[in-house]
Amino acid sequence: MENWTGNPFDDSEAVSHLGALARRSSEYEEWLLHQLKSRGCTKVLDVACGTGVDSITLLNNNMEVVSCDDAEAMLCHARKERPRMKNESHDISWDIIRANWLTLQEDLPGYRDFGSSIFHLIDSLPELPLYRQCLTNFKHFLKPGGLLLIDHRNMDSILDRGFAVNKNVYHEIDTVKSISTNIKEKDGSPALVEITYDMIVDNTGGSTTNRKDEQEVPVTMPLTPLRVHKFGDLLKEVFGEKCEYSLYGDLRPFDGEKEIAYFQHSVENI
Repeated sequence: MENWTGNPFDDSEAVSHLGALARRSSEYEEWLLHQLKSRGCTKVLDVACGTGVDSITLLNNNMEVVSCDDAEAMLCHARKERPRMKNESHDISWDIIRANWLTLQEDLPGYRDFGSSIFHLIDSLPELPLYRQCLTNFKHFLKPGGLLLIDHRNMDSILDRGFAVNKNVYHEIDTVKSISTNIKEKDGSPALVEITYDMIVDNTGGSTTNRKDEQEVPVTMPLTPLRVHKFGDLLKEVFGEKCEYSLYGDLRPFDGEKEIAYFQHSVENI
């Protein structure tokens, strides 16, 4: 099995093809802001900020944001946006820091008391030591009453039915024409899933809606084959029995529907 040791998102060309600053869908923005504002969250640690798209939405809604990611190719887009944001609103609070989930406490010294697609971190089943370390780090930064929001692709569909549900949930414009998956096994069990997005991009490499200029570019990413309820159980184990846990499917309370593209987990630190 191929060893994925690098950060698959620290590739400027891949980031460009994925749509570096592609606008989020209104449905997602409304869901995200409701989750935070209904609990009185005003400070957010965006621990996988990517290019800063979600961070910008939060800043535009008067929140303090610390954005971190371990991919410099992602962070460079966020850093380019910060001067524009400060010009439009001089009183924004936006720190952008390179940090690794596994060493989050060391990489973000002095930051505490926050209310706030993990499967690209490749870990070994069934122990999941890296996930446990990451979630423990997240808990360290979450104040009582704070909120952890974390999402991932529907891995159950891939493992059970052999395909990923291709539904646009997060972006205003759908630039994913098709998705294919490849399950790699170790000792007879799934150990890695490679997911390839056939992205519709323009001739400069960015996302496009102009059919005359479009081309298809495949972008392949690795994921850990972890089922949704297994991950939910891990969240509840790390955060403790008193945490308030909720599971959503494509931004709605999950009711067992199979045609879900992404799951969203909500953990309130009681």
